[in-house]
Amino acid sequence: MAAGAAVACLPRRAAALRSRARADETDLAALAARAIDAARSAGAAYADVRLTQTREQRFLGYSLVEETDRTGAGVRVLVNGYWGFLSSAVWTADEMARLARGAVAQAKANGQGATRVVALGTVPVVANGEWTMPVKYDPFDISTEEKADFIHDVSDEVVAQMNGRFPDAQMEFRRQRKVFASSAGSVWTQTTYLTGAEFNVGYPNDFARRLPPGQAGIDFLTPAGRGWEYILDSGLVERLPALFDEAEQSRYLVPVEVDRYDTVFSARAMAALIDNTLGAATELDRAMGYEANAGGTSYLDAPLEMLGTYNVGTPKISVTANRSLAGGAATVQWDDEGVAPGDFTIVKDGVLVDFQTTREQTAWISGYYDKTGKPLASHGCAGAESALRVTMQHAPNLQLMPSASETSFAQMVAETKKGVAVMSMSASMDQQQLNGVGYAVLRKIVNGALGPYIMNGGVQFRAPELFKNLVAVGGASESRWFGMARGKGQPLQSTTHSVGAVPARIANVDIIDITHRA
Repeated sequence: MAAGAAVACLPRRAAALRSRARADETDLAALAARAIDAARSAGAAYADVRLTQTREQRFLGYSLVEETDRTGAGVRVLVNGYWGFLSSAVWTADEMARLARGAVAQAKANGQGATRVVALGTVPVVANGEWTMPVKYDPFDISTEEKADFIHDVSDEVVAQMNGRFPDAQMEFRRQRKVFASSAGSVWTQTTYLTGAEFNVGYPNDFARRLPPGQAGIDFLTPAGRGWEYILDSGLVERLPALFDEAEQSRYLVPVEVDRYDTVFSARAMAALIDNTLGAATELDRAMGYEANAGGTSYLDAPLEMLGTYNVGTPKISVTANRSLAGGAATVQWDDEGVAPGDFTIVKDGVLVDFQTTREQTAWISGYYDKTGKPLASHGCAGAESALRVTMQHAPNLQLMPSASETSFAQMVAETKKGVAVMSMSASMDQQQLNGVGYAVLRKIVNGALGPYIMNGGVQFRAPELFKNLVAVGGASESRWFGMARGKGQPLQSTTHSVGAVPARIANVDIIDITHRA
């Protein structure tokens, strides 16, 4: 079956190579300029254009099961305060002009409503800029055979140490080249990478299946802005004994005891928690209700009233954002509006102090910026899956800041006489990112030590109360980064970002039986 899938890819790979050859011969800056000129001639007050070439590979086991190479062109215009957007997979001068004129016609059609004023602010012009995400090895310069050999080597170790059991493995690679131009005069090119993998060395039996996604015995290399070195330097083989031990222990589960517990969250679990609550809730378009029928809204729904005054939790919580993290999944030199993003703080000592913004969104909270003396500038959170999708606000890299003390996960467990440890978690949230259920891998804590894994256990929470019960945050040496995806918009588009977190101890957490319904 796998071999058949790999063979089926060969015609697509040949087509992809021809597509890349044509792309390399195309003057993309000239195509972008053609679109800008056509948009302005049609009446656009502002226009920007993106051209993307996205190459992806996916491995299952030893086999390359999918390889794609997609091109896209998207033109966005502003006419009388209304946006228009049109995209296509065709790269020709005539097509660029058609997209520009069509986007202007759409903006004019949208403009039949009330008058709108869109303040974009000013962005420094970048003429002939070029940036490539620094990676050691471009994954697409590495042969299919070498990638398969790596999986073979890991598999041989697993088979040798696990009595012949065969591991599951998958790897994914993505490279996107993007050309951007705007009517303000910016023209630049940037190339980004995304690499991730998953290796399952667990037991394929009923016990293992009772653990939710994120179960013990799986090593996740969550998506990161890195190249093939991310796989090579993972230390996966060295970590196999620990994974075998987790897999063995996860075979012997104890029933969940529904109650409230002092709970220790691992860095991985805290990353998921922060991302699905404060991370999503501080997207300004959600907070203003513009995603109500798509990605959802936010419990932080009165930005100008809440900024600088609303306590999201204990003063131990501070959350920052950036698009500059080395290896970050959302790291760029410029966002999809041509903004060079800067680092910023979202929550400081438990108080909400900012939102994630794009150029247009910044004006929505200008009153707060004026009052506090903050510069009225976009945080550079504009993005899209590709040029085929409209630009909108997407998550930057986020970080739960560590405490000054070097408190570790092990110390937090040792200080808990009776409780629960959340080893990993995936959260399901309501529309406001307020109430959630964490489908988690849980372990009992007995007299300061990790005990058995818990069957069918989950975490139920309301974000503000949960964070107000946070009593300890781990130190900098415990900080870990994880790749996360978030979808929004209609049609749905998904982008990836990194979330950094440290372990934390939270009091009075509701542990539930996820198999029971209210």
